[in-house]
Amino acid sequence: MFCQNRYKLLTIALAAVGFCSVLPISAHAGVTARTKSARSLQSNRSVAVGEVSSNATTHLNEYDTTNHQLPTHKQLYKSGISIKVLGHNEVEAAGPAAGGAAILNYAPGVNVLASYGTGAAKAQISIDGIKQGWGNPNGTEAAHSISISFDGIPMNDPATGLWQSPEINQSSIIKGVNVTYGPGNPQDRWFNNIGGGVDFVPLQPTAKPGAKVGISYGSYDFKNIYFNVRTGDVDGFSAILAGGVSSGNSFLNVPTGSTLYSPSGTALPSHSYAWFFKARKTFKKGDDSFGAYLASGSAYKPYDILLYPGGATINGYNYTTGNAVPGPQYSEQTSGYYGAVPYKIDTNSTWMLYNKLNVDIGSGTTLHNDIWYRNGNRLHNRYAAYGVGAPNTNEYNNPHSSTYGDKLWFDSNLPYNDVAFGGYFIKGRENSRNAFFSSYAPYYASRFVPNDKYRSDYLDVTDLAAFLQDHIHPISSLDITPGVRIVSFDMNYTPFTTQYFPEASILYPKGNQSKLPASSRNLSAVEPSINISWRPIRHLALYAGYSEAYQTPAFGGPGGPFQALPASSISLEKGQNYQAGFKVKVSNDGLFHHFFLNTNWFFTRFSNQYLPITLANGNVINAYGTSDYEGVNIYAVDNPLYWLHLFANLSLQKAYFSKYTVNGGNYNGLPVANVPSSTLNIGAYMKYYYSGVLVEPRFWVQYTGPQSMFNNIENAPSATAKTPAYTLVNLSVHTHVPMHVNYLKNVSIDVDVLNLLGRQYNTYEYITSGGTFGPSTAGDIAGWPGAPRTVYVSLSANF
Repeated sequence: MFCQNRYKLLTIALAAVGFCSVLPISAHAGVTARTKSARSLQSNRSVAVGEVSSNATTHLNEYDTTNHQLPTHKQLYKSGISIKVLGHNEVEAAGPAAGGAAILNYAPGVNVLASYGTGAAKAQISIDGIKQGWGNPNGTEAAHSISISFDGIPMNDPATGLWQSPEINQSSIIKGVNVTYGPGNPQDRWFNNIGGGVDFVPLQPTAKPGAKVGISYGSYDFKNIYFNVRTGDVDGFSAILAGGVSSGNSFLNVPTGSTLYSPSGTALPSHSYAWFFKARKTFKKGDDSFGAYLASGSAYKPYDILLYPGGATINGYNYTTGNAVPGPQYSEQTSGYYGAVPYKIDTNSTWMLYNKLNVDIGSGTTLHNDIWYRNGNRLHNRYAAYGVGAPNTNEYNNPHSSTYGDKLWFDSNLPYNDVAFGGYFIKGRENSRNAFFSSYAPYYASRFVPNDKYRSDYLDVTDLAAFLQDHIHPISSLDITPGVRIVSFDMNYTPFTTQYFPEASILYPKGNQSKLPASSRNLSAVEPSINISWRPIRHLALYAGYSEAYQTPAFGGPGGPFQALPASSISLEKGQNYQAGFKVKVSNDGLFHHFFLNTNWFFTRFSNQYLPITLANGNVINAYGTSDYEGVNIYAVDNPLYWLHLFANLSLQKAYFSKYTVNGGNYNGLPVANVPSSTLNIGAYMKYYYSGVLVEPRFWVQYTGPQSMFNNIENAPSATAKTPAYTLVNLSVHTHVPMHVNYLKNVSIDVDVLNLLGRQYNTYEYITSGGTFGPSTAGDIAGWPGAPRTVYVSLSANF
């Protein structure tokens, strides 16, 4: 399947694409070109089986335009793959402090490991057990296998495959989210869709002018101010400017009396901002839009907390002797359930520019072209180590990445099928710069001359893809979507550590993590897929599908495989996804009003995985494996009464390694860590008027089942130890007060209470080897507490 000579494969693929581009035009020779815009054409055409266009329509609200990006129930019903749309209600349910990761909690099969309280902090998400992002889990396998996009533009770094959750930190900007389970169709796939795809859809320019401004205040001194201004349509031009700024402390705090250095005392503050601008020009045969996005989030991250008292204290341990520094014991039971000793500050930022063009070129064919540039930066600044006197007390990790790309594709309508074909080019550069050092005696080192481990290497990646996808609809009740994509990954590794750290290379040569010389690797693969939807009777759709996807091993984190492994040993990771299920849609029948049900069985085999495990001292163990994920996702929504909205999301799954080797040891059959066996969200939203004021009480419950722990002693998941299940109850009341004032439409007052009952729980737990908290803690359990009761009050005005 793999091929070193990617150019031969791509030449064949692109030739096929070019041949297909001629067929639709000649097939429609003599047909008069349509006069509607390309966006309108897309909105009116039926969505292909398994295809949900990034420009699909949805129900109107104050922010909707003719350029819709959230699919309707009708479009989802005909789709041959499983997709969950998170709309305005789900975005609001996450709370005003939520970032993109927290919003995803309301999709079945999605688990979020984050515990801070605001979107400024990094988090890890998983879809059906396959992960994305750097969160808190200690010892977790590489997490870079879900594609994340903003307004249809990829946000992942192509070298690492990673997305930093603080890149989406202002929920007020987000209109909705499309969550795709599995690789999806070739047309919508990027370079790391093995586990699925998430598209954050921002607010869009509107036909009518308007504005909104709001403020929020809540627990732990959380403050937020946000706005959006919409010009409306002016001679075909329309634009929107939106943004927000937030700050607040974590619900975690440094235990009083701890002698470990904390720059902010006992508080752990966070700061974030996001700005978004988009302008669109609509013309007779299409539209052209320009977008710009800037976001940054910074949060103080403490160490995990031991669950029970033992040999650790709030003052750390002596690195030389291994004995605990005298002080109160460090655990959830003794130093406070939410008392965590200081560790480091994480800052993640990004900015991106993009252009989206859609043109009806005639003969039933529409051209689309997206071009973009994205820049990403991380800064992990560690001030204190739990091992007092350690040579790596400090860490200054400031890698950066830059990416540009272009995706060109065509949609062509034929009598009994719709063909999509095209491809993309993506060029990325990632720098893995990192320095471990101690600024204290006896080392007195710095981030410029580190005395411990250090690196600064580059990976240049060129991703190419060409796809051909057909939507065949021989009869009105049957849709078949076969597709194929050819992908190519060109990776060039350049060690730059000696040049960036010249003094350290002389004084501390053993700390240089770049062990291998410059190298390169070219890999290619073919990704087939097919999705089928059959609607045998009214209200019922049966669907099934199979798809394959490939990706490169992650270069990020500890430096990636090129740093320690010969290039010849690197190969592509492979995902094989099977799906089957049924959907029920009832628009209006008895108590069913806008009822939609999706039941989906899935099985994914994730093979040839490179699983680097980073130890507490910064060393990396290279593990390899194949993991299998199987389960059922179910979600349903309905409005049985005009004033009542009900929803439920249920996921049951099993995730395990059919193959797992670490340093020659075989751990086949072990569960994948940090994957809940079940999750459930169920709730009700109500509406009623009181003296002309719209009141919306909302009540929902979230259940997260047990999940397997990682065992740092064995450097593998535990076969028996599990993080306990937990249930959260949430409540909110939103009110909308009409205003009889020029230009002011209404004022909203919202109260949100998350974890209403104040449940104490851990989002994840693991078995420590003693490398972080001292030798006496080997075998103890450490974890990360979830947020306690949190209250937010928000005030907004619509103009």
